[in-house]
Amino acid sequence: MKTLQRTILALVLAVCSQTTHAQIQPSDLLEKLDRNFFAMDMEFVMQMQILRKEKVKRTYEMKVFRKGKKLRLTILEPSIERDRRILNDGDNLWMFLPRSSKLIKIPYKQAFLGGDASNRDILRISLVEDYDILGTVERTEKHLILRLKAKDLKTAYNQVNFYLDSQTELPVLQEMLSLSGKVIKTIQYDDFTDLGEVRFPTKLTILDALNKDSKTIFTYSEIARGTTKQAIFFTTALLSK
Repeated sequence: MKTLQRTILALVLAVCSQTTHAQIQPSDLLEKLDRNFFAMDMEFVMQMQILRKEKVKRTYEMKVFRKGKKLRLTILEPSIERDRRILNDGDNLWMFLPRSSKLIKIPYKQAFLGGDASNRDILRISLVEDYDILGTVERTEKHLILRLKAKDLKTAYNQVNFYLDSQTELPVLQEMLSLSGKVIKTIQYDDFTDLGEVRFPTKLTILDALNKDSKTIFTYSEIARGTTKQAIFFTTALLSK
């Protein structure tokens, strides 16, 4: 009798487990990631530290505005870089150089301010527009694994893998892969803060798998959902003003 009960219990648990797995749709996870982390209208101050052999080599501080499919940032520190501005207008990246009053177009794949992230990593405005879903969601004891493949060659990495907390579905780790399938960089997500019904990471650590001595840390403060900036603020016409 006990053996039969144990067998029935095992079957019930297996069915429940399969039902839970079936409920996890990769499209739902991707849309949630995009909505809560990459495409949310917001303003914040971002500090960037570039480290080599655990020593800080450069530090930047920036004010960032994100609205719809556009993003604009202004460098506050160091003073020699102050008022340099970058705009992602949804189609291209632009940089305004205050010393020469020049407006130049910059590539998405270029290293962001000489750090370990690409311009696309930091100035991204939509994960959905950059990547397609690759396969189904994988589940481990601690993580849900969402694999994505780049839609075109403009994207910095051919494939990215997101490791999400299996309980909260918050991002824990992101792997960036080359065309050959080799992990070349990782992003660790830490120190989440509550923004209403959304929990947002206030610390990102980017590690270069090809250069173990290299690391870039981003910390976010003064975070506010939404922005009062008007559409014209996110145009090249106002980038120099």
